[in-house]
Amino acid sequence: MWIPLSYGADEQVQTSLTQLSISLEQNPKLTLGKVKELNQLFLHPQPSSRFWFELKVIEVKAKTRLGYFEEAEQHLYQLESYLPVMGTFEDAPAQIKLLQAQLVLKKNDISAGLLLLEQARDLVPKEHVTLRSDILHSVAWALRYQANYSEAEQVIKDAISLVAPIEDKARLATYYNQLGVIYDYMGSLQLALRFHEKSLNIQRQLQNQQGISNSLYNIGEIYRDLEKYQQALQHFKQALEVDKALGDPIHIANSHGKLSQVYLKLGNITQALSHSQAGIELSRASGANSDLAWQLSILANIYVAQEALTQALAIAQEALTLALEAKAIRTEHTVRIVMIEIWLAQSQYESALSEIEWVLALPDIGTSYRATLHKYQAQALEQLGQYKLAVQSLESFIEARTQLYHDLDKQQALTMQQNVEFIRQEQALKLIQNEQALAQATLENLKLQRGMGASLLLCFMAVGIYIYKRQVQKQQFVELEADMMAQSLTQKNRLLADVSHELRTPLAALKLTVEAMQHNIEPDPVKGFIKIQKKISHLDNLIKDIYQSAQFDNDAMVLDKQPVDVSILLQEIVEEFQPMYASKQQSLTYVEEVDNTLFDLDAARIRQVIFNLLRNSHFYTSVDGQTVVTLKMNKKGLMISTQDSFPGVASEDLEKIFERLYRCEGSRSRDHGGSGLGLAICQQIVQAHGGNISAAHSSMGGVDITLFIPYQPDY
Repeated sequence: MWIPLSYGADEQVQTSLTQLSISLEQNPKLTLGKVKELNQLFLHPQPSSRFWFELKVIEVKAKTRLGYFEEAEQHLYQLESYLPVMGTFEDAPAQIKLLQAQLVLKKNDISAGLLLLEQARDLVPKEHVTLRSDILHSVAWALRYQANYSEAEQVIKDAISLVAPIEDKARLATYYNQLGVIYDYMGSLQLALRFHEKSLNIQRQLQNQQGISNSLYNIGEIYRDLEKYQQALQHFKQALEVDKALGDPIHIANSHGKLSQVYLKLGNITQALSHSQAGIELSRASGANSDLAWQLSILANIYVAQEALTQALAIAQEALTLALEAKAIRTEHTVRIVMIEIWLAQSQYESALSEIEWVLALPDIGTSYRATLHKYQAQALEQLGQYKLAVQSLESFIEARTQLYHDLDKQQALTMQQNVEFIRQEQALKLIQNEQALAQATLENLKLQRGMGASLLLCFMAVGIYIYKRQVQKQQFVELEADMMAQSLTQKNRLLADVSHELRTPLAALKLTVEAMQHNIEPDPVKGFIKIQKKISHLDNLIKDIYQSAQFDNDAMVLDKQPVDVSILLQEIVEEFQPMYASKQQSLTYVEEVDNTLFDLDAARIRQVIFNLLRNSHFYTSVDGQTVVTLKMNKKGLMISTQDSFPGVASEDLEKIFERLYRCEGSRSRDHGGSGLGLAICQQIVQAHGGNISAAHSSMGGVDITLFIPYQPDY
């Protein structure tokens, strides 16, 4: 049977290989079956055939992704032995080195992988752009495993710059996903989410199921880091289903591990343990030590939650050994933090402190890791009675947390600036196009009216009037825009001044307490330490509320609407608040006037609203006071109200209490450690549901706050 020496000379063969390459990205298991069918065309190896070589390359890639490492390795040995015969294929040496590197990287041998990739970079011809970009992508992956994020970022950007001009969408999507992971590890969550979404959009266009799964998995990680566990759960579940269908054991194991982490955070130990065991079993079978170490660290966390500390420590030590063998630095950091948590739980504060100091001295520790380590350091020092050092650790913790939020806010501002600039450029382009269309229409009209003096004069007059009106409209628009910008600037300055004031007050108190302890003025160090912790908690809550409010302003929050039994939701919340109200001899009752209690809404967000309202009512209502929560539902929508007793709010304050950082005079002024943003956030959440919230005088002498969300049927 004749086999073409150059697949580029045979359109049918080239199309077949192109389809196989696309299929490889979408479904390696199906691709492997097709390759086996095509291999039957060859009675024995034909290394001089480009078609045979390309089939072998695709076969190696498929078997590597499916975890058939020994078979892939045998194919590579065979290809390498045929290199002298494949002299006409100038890219073959680099291609084989890249495949060898990807195989050893899949097995978590990072050092060997980087060495092979360096050899591949030296061998690749300059004109083979996509092969060069694939090598850079693998280099970035290896650097990421070594926690060398800055260099990994630059390398993957170089890869993107190679394929962007040729509009290779498949590679761009893969590289965007890699860049998103790097930004996630660096703490730039806004940038990470942006590139994951870009990758996801392209993968959906290409209908690449594996690519979609990867993006869902990584976006789920961001939601997990932001403590949005339900949304993370949905992403990881969907990723696991796709991974199972496509058959990559490492991907399946990783999805099991992420689900285990989320279920642990949600307190579902049974599900967490089930997914952890599945992930560990697959990782052991693959022989990937770094992946296995990470899976074992999750199991150690589960044992800590079960208070089985001896088992937890044994598992963590095994995980650390594996991470060190694989030279997986990020995994090593994760495992060491788990060991610190175990030693703190065992009251082994000296061991915990020694480990903390060792990890803090490591290079490339992320801001989030550093903040966590300083927090644990302060806890250990406090238990050992070293209060001055504990205060210093707390100061470092505050500094790291402040830097983390600063980076997030800075990145959010950058995202906003880029979005606004894009919209501005798009709008400017539309205006130019409209002006050109108008000028073209006027020119055509003048041509038709040539020779008709009166009509021509009328046309000039019409154009003159039109231009005059346009100038007037433009001037009015400029003036309106200037007024809006001035108003916006005034509001921004006022908000910044208010935020600065709110931050300055607890910081000043915190500074005084710290200085008192440093100079031995504070008589009771334990009480001083408790004061510091309270002020830090106040600052932490204030920063979170400011950040969350800003996200609502920028439409960065996404509601997760589901059918919710509102009656059960409110009953649970009221039951949770009963002990708090009982501490002030206050009564808290729930009343409902409904038949059907199911309603589409974001349960977590509405819970946040009711929590804020009941917390305010408890703090500001007098001893022996009353609070009533009422639920009403009809065809128009859902209405929830909270009414409380004396004291109330002045009439002039009722319309302003939803403003950010607004202070009511008198008995309801803010003196309970709140951020002053609670009611503003409540309003933003309700408005995001398409509803409204209002305040009025209560018949019991206090405040009646009512929220209404209209019924929105599905079409």
